[in-house]
Amino acid sequence: MIGYGVASRSMVYYPRANNFTMETGGSIDNSFDGRSVFRHIIYPVYYFLYGDFGDELTNLDSNPEAGWSIADHVLLAIHMIFVNILLTNLLIAMFTKRFDKVYEDTRNIWHSQQYLFTREYFSRSPFLPPISLLYDIYYLARMFFFYIRRKHFQKSADRDSRVFKIISKKKHTIKEWNDFEDAFTSEYAHDEVKALNNASIKSKSGSDSDNKENKDDMMKDHSGLTDANNNLKQVQNDLNKLKVLVEGLNKELNDEIEKKISQNGDPTNP
Repeated sequence: MIGYGVASRSMVYYPRANNFTMETGGSIDNSFDGRSVFRHIIYPVYYFLYGDFGDELTNLDSNPEAGWSIADHVLLAIHMIFVNILLTNLLIAMFTKRFDKVYEDTRNIWHSQQYLFTREYFSRSPFLPPISLLYDIYYLARMFFFYIRRKHFQKSADRDSRVFKIISKKKHTIKEWNDFEDAFTSEYAHDEVKALNNASIKSKSGSDSDNKENKDDMMKDHSGLTDANNNLKQVQNDLNKLKVLVEGLNKELNDEIEKKISQNGDPTNP
């Protein structure tokens, strides 16, 4: 846009021989300052984007035989072609981005509805009403029984209870899921440590800029940093416990899968 403005003005309006300058009775101020550059070079060419040509074509058509008029016509045509191509590409990019966003939202909604629909039928009674009421009473009594057994007698939970969880038939898929859980657990721990470090740095920089009267605040910051370190150690311990628990669950799951495979005799069955 600026390139066409400079080239066209240098060929058409600024030469005195073309009679467009104020010195020859025209309206173009050829003084080189910021106001004239913006007014006669950038401002008119910018409105070409909206199809407003002003007196541009009239001034060129009034001198059809002049070489500068023909050359500027060619430059104007090339400029408008490039502008239209760029605007068309911008429009296509905007529609593409909007389409991708709508498609992503549609998939998220579809997966959410599929999950809710599957979960609803998983938790339903396998019997039709009114027999399903008896099943619900049995399930409630069983849940209450194992709650008392676990709470007061320190016995294990109900291992035969139904759990809404996807179990893959392939071992490498289970390994990928475990790696995914480990990665996000590590990312969460990293974010927690980073937040604690930022808090400690801010408290330290603030305490360094305080005067002698802020010693009490420095002591509080120190105690806060100690608490933060203790919390960090607690988070690390919890992560270690979680890792041990996940490894134990993975081992139990692999043993269960191998047991079912050995019982069925078919490696394709879960």
